[in-house]
Amino acid sequence: MTVQPTPEQVLSLAPDSAVGAAALALATPASWSFAGCDDQAVWGNYIAAAAEPYAVAIDLSDDIAGPAYRCTCPSRKLPCKHALGLLLLHANNGVVRAPRLPFAQQFMLRRASRSQSTDMPTAELASVAAADDVESTAVPVGAADRAASPSLTGMQLPDPARSKRQLDRAERMRAGLQELDRWLADRIRAGLAASELADTSNWDLLAARLIDAQCGSLAGRVKRVAAKVGKHPQWHEDVLEELALMHVLAIGAQHTSSLPADLADGVHVATGLASAKDDVLAGVPTTARWTVAGVSRTREDRITVQRTWLCASDGSDPSGSLTWAMLLAFGVFGAEATLDYNVGSVFEADLHWYPGGIALRAIVGREHVEPAPSTVAPQACSIADALSACGWAVAREPWLERYPMCINAVPAPLGNGRWALVDPTGSVPIAAGFSATAELVCSSGGLPVCVMGEWSADGFMPLTMWADNMAIQL
Repeated sequence: MTVQPTPEQVLSLAPDSAVGAAALALATPASWSFAGCDDQAVWGNYIAAAAEPYAVAIDLSDDIAGPAYRCTCPSRKLPCKHALGLLLLHANNGVVRAPRLPFAQQFMLRRASRSQSTDMPTAELASVAAADDVESTAVPVGAADRAASPSLTGMQLPDPARSKRQLDRAERMRAGLQELDRWLADRIRAGLAASELADTSNWDLLAARLIDAQCGSLAGRVKRVAAKVGKHPQWHEDVLEELALMHVLAIGAQHTSSLPADLADGVHVATGLASAKDDVLAGVPTTARWTVAGVSRTREDRITVQRTWLCASDGSDPSGSLTWAMLLAFGVFGAEATLDYNVGSVFEADLHWYPGGIALRAIVGREHVEPAPSTVAPQACSIADALSACGWAVAREPWLERYPMCINAVPAPLGNGRWALVDPTGSVPIAAGFSATAELVCSSGGLPVCVMGEWSADGFMPLTMWADNMAIQL
């Protein structure tokens, strides 16, 4: 009979503190279905935010090597938060004794077949082989990288066809990035005053080549840079800066193995290597009360990009500033992106983060409290603090094009029809093209007003202001 572990022993198995903290949140009966145990194993189905629950099985019979884990989630951490959460629930006597579920039985048979293959009856060996065939279709993306680990006995090797597709895509992306860098070198060699820079067909051909190379994010950036050519008298400075950033991405994306993990993830995202939604939902979430602070929509070619900005309403960031999150949605003509949450509402939920140099883009997982209207504005900060936070974000991801800010400031004229928001610590110019200046000035009445918006190279674009205990979209 296996000795039941203690909660302290379970937490000592966590690969890092984040996984341990997430496991504590999952160690509740409500998170599991068909959880059971016997003298050698613990198993259960984690009720995930994804379409299918995650099947978790833990072998406790090896007193020397320690527990072995099996989870159908795509996490690369071992043990994952689901295995630790189930083991914590078991340590706290929250799992009842029950007959093994089929996947747990197959996992334990496979474990036994590898350690006692000479003694196992032929019928059981056949059962294990059949189980291998069944489970090979359920291994998530990324799990194959851990197949060699002795604690993950039973993981299937990568699908050769899928591996070939990945290699083919990597080769296409590499060729596209090399072509982009040659194109950039040609533009710098010819000079920004060369006539071909103003020819939109040259930019369109480059963007089309990047799309063929599956570098969609870079293709969109190319089109945005093309729109800056000749836009204003100082356009050369803006375009030169963008060309330099694209050069950084083109070189960095070909050497991600030598970059820190977070920075490499950010480069992948910026070049167009998207993460699967299920992989993101399998990550460790951040649970907080989120305020829907603002929504922006931009048109890129024939696609509408909608950004919904959330902020932690309790100011839970250790530095005292708000914790920001961006929900991204896309739409086309006739099928525009819809707004899932009203601006000004507050809800409590788990947010799962996309990989990157900074945690910004996220997906809403499990909602604990439904959205409800709120009359309380987010925790605004000074302009100096907001610009400092933006500066740190850009330092982590130099290709970042916009960043959220929530400030208490007064609108002030700059002349020539331009306005700025000012406070005792500094000022930010309002971006050209902002069409609700009159509403902002009238609502302020010469006094500071709470304004949320996006900071970019073009200035500050207000999206929402709070006046008379209500959120007003600008």
